[in-house]
Amino acid sequence: MKSPLAVLAASILSLVALPAGPAAAQVQGEVSADYAVTFLGLSIGRGTMVSTSDGRTYRTTLEARVTGMAAVFAGGAGTAISTGQIRGNGPVPSSFTVEIRSGEKVETMRMDMAGGNVTGVTRDPDKPPHPRATPLLPEHLRGVLDPLSAGIFVAGGTGPVAGAAACERRTPVFGGRERFDLIYSFVETRQVDIGGYKGEAAVCRVRFEPIAGYRPDRNDIQSARQRSAEVILVPVRGTRNLLPARIALSTGYGTGIAQATRLALDPGPPTARRASAD
Repeated sequence: MKSPLAVLAASILSLVALPAGPAAAQVQGEVSADYAVTFLGLSIGRGTMVSTSDGRTYRTTLEARVTGMAAVFAGGAGTAISTGQIRGNGPVPSSFTVEIRSGEKVETMRMDMAGGNVTGVTRDPDKPPHPRATPLLPEHLRGVLDPLSAGIFVAGGTGPVAGAAACERRTPVFGGRERFDLIYSFVETRQVDIGGYKGEAAVCRVRFEPIAGYRPDRNDIQSARQRSAEVILVPVRGTRNLLPARIALSTGYGTGIAQATRLALDPGPPTARRASAD
């Protein structure tokens, strides 16, 4: 059984993925961020997100690993990749893949999508759902986003980018096994200094609502429904898109925090960035 710290690290790194999707999907270029995850001031995980777009298609990658005390109990690392097209103000995903590595064990999952609907899911190993899990029905696989594509944040209208329009939304998500909604609400606009960004940020509250694929008797799921996370979003330069700078998630053991240690918010061409790095 995994330790509470390892579970917390995995949960927060997953939450980083949710709002850290292709926020620059409407802009040609690349944005990226590094995150450090802590619990009670102790390091338990790290993650890196990179999102690129040519204005028509996007690709977002999240790489994460358990570190510090959590790694002592249950180490591991994972990579998630989402691809798709841009239509209107949002993403239309075409594929979502996940690879989780723990010691010599490797678990993979691929989800194919078209027009907002899930067309196929392949897992290795293919574990059957728990017999007490709420059944997944065909309607649960329609009109959904994968966890990375679900992270697009665009402030609608013409008001402040870091205002209420950045937060207010309800997003249907399917992660390959479970169907859930993320419900965001606006808290305030706040001045922040995080990850190299200084300026106004939108502060959102986000709630988790399980829909299907979950055991109704799981204490962690019921606890998650009763709690909320705080997400701080910062603007991508020259756009109405935003990325997460800080996420605070309360649990029964305390509060975990994922905070950006580096934010690259100027969507320059990816090729130019790589050439300059070389």
